[in-house]
Amino acid sequence: MPRLRTALLAAGLFALPGAGLAQTNPLREVLKLNCTGDYLEHCSEHPPGGPAVEACFRANLKKLSPDCASAITRYKRETKVRH
Repeated sequence: MPRLRTALLAAGLFALPGAGLAQTNPLREVLKLNCTGDYLEHCSEHPPGGPAVEACFRANLKKLSPDCASAITRYKRETKVRH
């Protein structure tokens, strides 16, 4: 579950420009591209990147668009390989 939490945090951070990163993280950009609509549709009442938005994404996991769910799966898989 920690990987899902990381993915959801990354998806929720899209509203913070640059998020303090000097370099753009391609995986984060994929999450941003594919999950922004899901965030707006299901979880926009929660501040981006916080525990409430993480819980919201988990609660709505079955409602997420295929592209967002796929992006989260890819993020989890590729970050697991890197660590």
